[in-house]
Amino acid sequence: MTQDRRLFFKLNLAQRLLLKYFDREVCERAGVPIIQAAALFFLQNHDGCLFKDLSEALSQNRSAITTLVERMEKNGLVLRQASATDGRAIHLFLTEKGKQACDQALPLVKENNEKLAAHFTETEMETIHRFLDTVIGMYT
Repeated sequence: MTQDRRLFFKLNLAQRLLLKYFDREVCERAGVPIIQAAALFFLQNHDGCLFKDLSEALSQNRSAITTLVERMEKNGLVLRQASATDGRAIHLFLTEKGKQACDQALPLVKENNEKLAAHFTETEMETIHRFLDTVIGMYT
């Protein structure tokens, strides 16, 4: 049987399957959907960032980030604070609940990164990372 060589199809399928699996797992373990976990991971290292920073980090448009932040604020994961220097800018801060959800989700991500990488040699992983970095670089 001929191996399926459709890269775009396989990347799309792999992404959808991984996100569906991770969304379910992260919701069960940390009580947040995967997109909120991604935002929490970013805020963990960039607490107090602006909306636009989160938007760029997650490759989401402003309206999607606004909706995401509204849900996260409603769930007590983040706080918004108006900028002291720019009346239009809003800073985002993790709450204690947000930090706890992040701490609960992070081991799952590490565990699954290790699980995925276990099937490949270090040289193969370098090629995989180079491939993914190339794709990301071509379309950003």
